[in-house]
Amino acid sequence: MASIVVAEDDTDIAALLATVLSNAGHTVHTAPNGAEALEAITETNPDLIILDHHMPGMSGLDVAERLRSTDTTANTPVIMLSAAAPAAARGLVDVTISKPVRPKHLVEAADELLAARKTGEHPAHDAATQLVDVERLLAVSDFLTRPAHAATLDRFAEELTRITGVPMAAITLVLNDSVVVAGSYGLPKWVQEAGGVPVEWSPDTIVVAEDVPVLISDSRADEEYASSPLFSISGVRSYASVPLNSTEGHVVGTLCVMDDKPGTCTEDTVQTLHSQRAPALGLLSRVG
Repeated sequence: MASIVVAEDDTDIAALLATVLSNAGHTVHTAPNGAEALEAITETNPDLIILDHHMPGMSGLDVAERLRSTDTTANTPVIMLSAAAPAAARGLVDVTISKPVRPKHLVEAADELLAARKTGEHPAHDAATQLVDVERLLAVSDFLTRPAHAATLDRFAEELTRITGVPMAAITLVLNDSVVVAGSYGLPKWVQEAGGVPVEWSPDTIVVAEDVPVLISDSRADEEYASSPLFSISGVRSYASVPLNSTEGHVVGTLCVMDDKPGTCTEDTVQTLHSQRAPALGLLSRVG
């Protein structure tokens, strides 16, 4: 059906992805690093490119930047796979998929991008559409109407700062127009008093829209968020956030940590946040 180049340095994962996509009818070429991926792309002129972010030598982000600056690949659809795709990837790739990758999710994303390429249309992945999804908002509302004890959630957030080593933490619920802080520790006073921030100020919009973690190592180096009040006024430099999913799969909120120092949040931070999603959801579901 289509020609796909997969760049993945883990041979077992590369074999799995190749098998899944081949079984879906596609011709798959694998490459163990960014440099060889670029060679394969030049040779095969693929219909779709799938990039792991962390590879030896050139990262997936480096490869994506090269692809977008080359006429022949500037419009080729690209999927990035990562445990925590950098925020900068959003301007370079069409879809980010969180690791560990769900094979069905990958095939569906690939098929959607390939179909859109044939018709010349761009698939709808915009944040606004996801934020106003009625079923998602009903799921968020269900959590908001529970008589949760803020003190319990605040203690959880405090513990989160201890285990991540990042000084500010929050459990949020995301509506269509605001990010509501359900529990927090160390947040700027004005955020605590307001009870949250507008969605357009927060990277959590990406988390909700794409159901992926977000990692910002230094907000001042990120054009999208450098001027956002959450960062510019509060001085937040480093940020990590992961999605909180309802039992039905809707992204109802996030678990996030932040620091006024750059580089504090890392992929290890994201992995720690992942490990705390279940207990956070448990507290949101049953405290009261």
